[in-house]
Amino acid sequence: VFAFFGYNESYGHDPERFKEELSAFIDETRTKRYNGESEPRIVLFSPVAFENLHTPNFPDGEEINRWLSAYTDAMASVARRKKVAFVDLYYPSLELYEKTEESLTINGAHLNVAGNQAVAKLIVEELSGEADSSNADALRAAVLEKNWCWFNRYRATDGNDVWGTRAPLAFVDGQTNREVLQHELVMLDIKTANRDQVIWAATKGKAIKPDDSNVPNPIMVVTNLEPSPDKRDDSGGHKFVRPEDGAATFTLEKGMAANLFASEAMFPEFVNPVQLDVDTKGRLWAAVWQTYPKWQPDQPMLDRLVILPDENRDGVADKLITFAYVHNPTGFTFWNGGVIVASVPNLWFLKDTDGDDVADVREVLLSGLDSADTHHSANGFDYGPDGYLYY
Repeated sequence: VFAFFGYNESYGHDPERFKEELSAFIDETRTKRYNGESEPRIVLFSPVAFENLHTPNFPDGEEINRWLSAYTDAMASVARRKKVAFVDLYYPSLELYEKTEESLTINGAHLNVAGNQAVAKLIVEELSGEADSSNADALRAAVLEKNWCWFNRYRATDGNDVWGTRAPLAFVDGQTNREVLQHELVMLDIKTANRDQVIWAATKGKAIKPDDSNVPNPIMVVTNLEPSPDKRDDSGGHKFVRPEDGAATFTLEKGMAANLFASEAMFPEFVNPVQLDVDTKGRLWAAVWQTYPKWQPDQPMLDRLVILPDENRDGVADKLITFAYVHNPTGFTFWNGGVIVASVPNLWFLKDTDGDDVADVREVLLSGLDSADTHHSANGFDYGPDGYLYY
C-alpha cells in the first residue's frame, strides 16, 4: 500500500494529532488481508515541498514549507516506531527546486510533467536502489492504455443510461439500456485486467500485446426504425438528401449563394459534426463524433477534432487533417495557441508545438464535469468583455 499523506493534513497545524491518526491508519491497514493470506506491506511517502515560483500569483511557500517539514518529520517518526518503509520527498524535492532552472510545479504545490518525472526517479531510486529508464517509454505507454480502459469503466459516460432513470427503458424486443451498457462495463473490466498483464511484462523488459480473446462480444442493439415502405432500407421511410443536392434545398436571401464545402462522402471521417469554427489561417475546424453516443469497447475510438483547409480558395475542402482524437467532443474554441475541447467528464487543452497540425500537448484543464448524458453538455464557448472565457 503506497500511502501519500501530509500536505492536506499540514493545514491543521497539529503534527502530534497527525502522528496519532497516521498510527491508527497503519494499525487498521495491517488488519487487512487483501491477498487472502498476509498483511500488506506499507510504504509511507511524505509530501513534496512547496516551490517558490517567484510570482505574485502564488505564495512564496515559506510558511507552507515550515509546516510541511514538520509533518514530514512527524511521518518519519511514526514510520520508525511502526517499522514501515518511509520515502522522504520533502527535502529531496527542495534540492530539486534549487538546482533545476525550469519550474517543476504548475502552482507551487502540484507537480508538472517534468516535476513528476523527477520525483518518480526519486521514488524508484529510494525503493529499488536504482532508476533504470531504458524501458520507461514502453512501460508508460502500457500504463496509459490500461488507464484509458479503466477510466472509461469507473467514469463511464452516458451514466443515466447505464445506471440512471433511462437505464430500464425498454425498446424493441424488450432490450434495455442497462442490459446493453452494463455489459460493456464487464467488457472494460476484462480489457483492463488484460492490459495489467502487459504492464507487468513491460517491467521485466518484455513487449507483449494485450490478449482480448476472453472479452465477450457486445450486445447488438436492435434498431427501432421501421423498414421503409419499399423494404429497400431501414431508414423508416426518411428521405436523405445527397450532399451535392443539399444546397438546392435552401431558401437564400438575395445576393447569397451556397455550395458544398465538405461532406462525409468526400471525407469518411467527417461524420456527425457537432461544431464548426474557423482559425486565424482561415481553415475550417470541426468536432466530429463517429462513436456517438459513446465509445464501444470492442471498437476503435474514432471521435476527433479535424481541420479542413481550402488552400486554393475554391470553396471546397482540399483534405482532412486529424488534429486529435477526443472522446465525445461537444464543443471547442481556440485559445493560447491551441484549442480547448469539451469532452465530458474532462475539459482538455490541446496544442500543436511542431507545426504538423497534430496535437502533441494534451492537458486536462478541468475534470469532474457531469457526463450523465454525453450530448447534454455545454458546447458553446464565448469570450466576454471582461476577458473571461465562458463555457
